[in-house]
Amino acid sequence: MMCRRGIHPTRARRGLTFLEVVIAASILAISAAALLELLASTDAVGLGARRQALAAVEVERALERAADALKSDRPMPTRAELQSGMEGEALEGCTLTITAIDRREDFVIPAPVAANVTRTVQLNIRLLVARVETPDGEIIIEAERAVPLDRF
Repeated sequence: MMCRRGIHPTRARRGLTFLEVVIAASILAISAAALLELLASTDAVGLGARRQALAAVEVERALERAADALKSDRPMPTRAELQSGMEGEALEGCTLTITAIDRREDFVIPAPVAANVTRTVQLNIRLLVARVETPDGEIIIEAERAVPLDRF
């Protein structure tokens, strides 16, 4: 028996088969899993960039405080004072340390072209090295600042 369009009624399709639904659902699930993985990795990269930017701000703040203390003959900031800005989510558990290294540097001042005499000046400096580390010891950022001193 033929219907109006020339298609046998038992072969007429009225919707999707179970197999087609399973294949479509599998494709959607794989796509969704890939998208979620991509979102998770971008979130981790974003947190790392945010952590590094905040650590750079904290390092500069700490170096400024330490340099000001040295210039005014006050004691260096304590570890608790240095950690005061490290409470946020991105820097939670991180440590900020400052190491001071005393150096005597020789600077050569060139003479004018007519005179052939150079002059050497010795300068006492304290090199401040600030470092922010994660709880597992990974260095997020390290910066240094030289502070000229009258004496050691």
